[in-house]
Amino acid sequence: MEKVAFAVVTWNNCDIIRGCLDSILQQRDIEPAIYVLDNGSADETVAVVKEYPMVHLTESEANLGYAKGNNVLIRQALEDPDIQWVALINSDATLAEDWTAQLLAFVNGRDNVAAVQGLTLDYYNHEVVDSQHIFVSGNLQGIQYGYGKTIDAEAYYPRRVFGVNAAAAMFSRTFIEHQPDPQSYFFDERFYMYYEDVDVAYRALVAGFDSYFIPTAIAYHMGSVSSKKLRKSYSATMVARNQLAMVYKNTPWPVLIASLPSLMNGINSFLRQAKVDFGNEGLRKVMGGYAIGLLRLPQYARSRHLIRKRSRLDPKYLMAIMHHDGIRGE
Repeated sequence: MEKVAFAVVTWNNCDIIRGCLDSILQQRDIEPAIYVLDNGSADETVAVVKEYPMVHLTESEANLGYAKGNNVLIRQALEDPDIQWVALINSDATLAEDWTAQLLAFVNGRDNVAAVQGLTLDYYNHEVVDSQHIFVSGNLQGIQYGYGKTIDAEAYYPRRVFGVNAAAAMFSRTFIEHQPDPQSYFFDERFYMYYEDVDVAYRALVAGFDSYFIPTAIAYHMGSVSSKKLRKSYSATMVARNQLAMVYKNTPWPVLIASLPSLMNGINSFLRQAKVDFGNEGLRKVMGGYAIGLLRLPQYARSRHLIRKRSRLDPKYLMAIMHHDGIRGE
């Protein structure tokens, strides 16, 4: 029987965490090891998690954020030498009973795998896609492929992709332990939350690892439940800040230079949308996110150096992937 670790970070999720944990416990043909970190919830989340005695619960007095919270859990999980896969599951996500079994069946016998993701659907409307995979587009923005589209099962097939959405995805121990930058460990904790999975996906791709989309593994995702409890412009502000770090850390110079005009156009479009969504005050916060991101770039210089040293990807091939929706073929 396969032993897979499941990592779940919570924050004020007492109303939804049971659904997440129950779906993990109902996974077929595996022995789940469940690790939960609570980020200083003010509600009854911890009390609810304690109803599950098999869960390894870590309580943090402070909110460590999504990136550091998951890093803590991944370290705990990999203390068990039998764990070869770590599934990261958002607290607002649930899994079909065979989600893990479908992913494990696909990766069995394959080498060089960084991560796998199934078809993640909208929790409230199972006819709508939440994510098939993620990728960095030609304007150097992170994109959740398929988001908001009506499901089209006949068009889906297993394939290599740019990377996976960490709302519900499984990562190999081999890839986790391959990270070039000890400061980042797995997720870059300087990101705190947002874009950390895009950063990991980019890092895996340029290092020569493979990621896959497996449409028969179904998950359901509510989407940004925790961040919606913060100010409305928070997520957009963090995306603006962290996008610049993701781009600087991972993008080869030829690709970055060629993509600069598209990058600026993408930023302008993002700012225009921020004004529509959040008004002038929200727009100022998002602009501030970009400004802070720009000022923070020097702290990522060593990370960029280490990532570039391990790069195995032809910049021309990278450009082709970015302009082809992040799809790499079977």
